[in-house]
Amino acid sequence: MPKEERKLKSETDISYGVVPLHKASDGWRVLVVHQISYRGDNFWILPKGHAEGNESPVEAARRELKEETGVTDVTIPEDTQFTIEYSFTHEDKRISKTVVYFVGLCASMETVLTQPQEIKELRWCTIEEAKRLVSHQNTRNILEQVAQVIVG
Repeated sequence: MPKEERKLKSETDISYGVVPLHKASDGWRVLVVHQISYRGDNFWILPKGHAEGNESPVEAARRELKEETGVTDVTIPEDTQFTIEYSFTHEDKRISKTVVYFVGLCASMETVLTQPQEIKELRWCTIEEAKRLVSHQNTRNILEQVAQVIVG
């Protein structure tokens, strides 16, 4: 039977991330990540990942930010969050993905490329630059929502 005719298994997945922001002297900057996927594709995204153990969503988001960017001096107000949902196929499974992003107010723009096998580059941009750079429309939508709430 052709692959497209087979019934795919379905599963749900949830990740937590941070929209890292820094208030520079000339305006807000957002940190974006140039990720290398397991297939070797490259995407500009926001830092995110899965919770481990009994981590709360904010704890998972904070840990992922640190692991992917080296950023540790960040304040994450738990009441400001944004959610995206999308679906994709991976290894004969249809994945329904939810990502909850929290705003992260970063004290500095210091970063460390801690996972060179997964992260090609880290870049601080204006929100408008980031919206042009990111690879997915749903990420642009998050940046637009953040701009409306945080920047005004």
